[in-house]
Amino acid sequence: MRLLLTGIIAVLLSVNHVLAIEAVYIPQPRSNLDIGHEYHTSLLKKALIHGAKGRAIPIIKTSLHMPEARANYEVTKGEKVDVYWFGTDAKKERDMRAIRIPTSKGLIGYRRFIIHKDSIEKFDNIASLQALKQQTACLGAHWPDIRILQASDLPVVVNTMYENIFKRVHAKRCDYFPRAYHDGYNEVSVRKNRYPNLVHYEKIVLHYPFAVYFFTPKSKETLAAWIEDGLNAMIENGEFLRHMQSHLLTAHIFPLEQSADVRYINIPNPSLPEDTDWKNKKYWFQPSDFGFAENKKPALN
Repeated sequence: MRLLLTGIIAVLLSVNHVLAIEAVYIPQPRSNLDIGHEYHTSLLKKALIHGAKGRAIPIIKTSLHMPEARANYEVTKGEKVDVYWFGTDAKKERDMRAIRIPTSKGLIGYRRFIIHKDSIEKFDNIASLQALKQQTACLGAHWPDIRILQASDLPVVVNTMYENIFKRVHAKRCDYFPRAYHDGYNEVSVRKNRYPNLVHYEKIVLHYPFAVYFFTPKSKETLAAWIEDGLNAMIENGEFLRHMQSHLLTAHIFPLEQSADVRYINIPNPSLPEDTDWKNKKYWFQPSDFGFAENKKPALN
């Protein structure tokens, strides 16, 4: 019996050793003003804690500073980066292991704009997709949003460096920077000394089903399942929503209801995998959560 118990303990120790993950590497922040990086890093840490099941919690470490295209490559390769968060599309979900739980309940698909203060009156007169087509959006190179906007004939110019997008709007070299519902307010606030003419315009919401997921290399299924279990546990016990309601990135958006004068423009997302369950209220905010008509069809004019 003693030999049997010794053998069982040895097997359990061996399994725990296989499952042990000492460190998880992520890219460095895009800039020293990148609040979203801290939001996702702290959410990742909480997910690792909630999904640990008795295992030692890995240390989260930053590796290199890299643009999104490089981060995508490194996660796919699985050597310098173990996990990162991307706006999802079908190709990413083929190349990497997607943890299909939106990190902000799909808020990234509800877009409000960063514009130059001189453009306020112009945007006050935009009430349809057709009118928005007369303006040019600034987006980051390799972002999935590029294909989404272009599929609805919305003009787009791209920028390789994240910080240069704000510079370009401030210089009036494009008309608007469509930001996730929760991003624009903070992004303008922390840059008010550098770009004093930028404003966060809240009277238009451009919506398309879209989400940021955590991604890992396909070779690191243990880590992916750990994060997935942790996020689900956080949703079940309410910690996920509390994270959103308390973090600097997202706290200011609650409650979600909008004033009646907000113009809602809805477009499709052809880049989203067809089996994405974006109507699932457990994981995704719905238009009705904001006071928008949930059955409103994508704008065609």
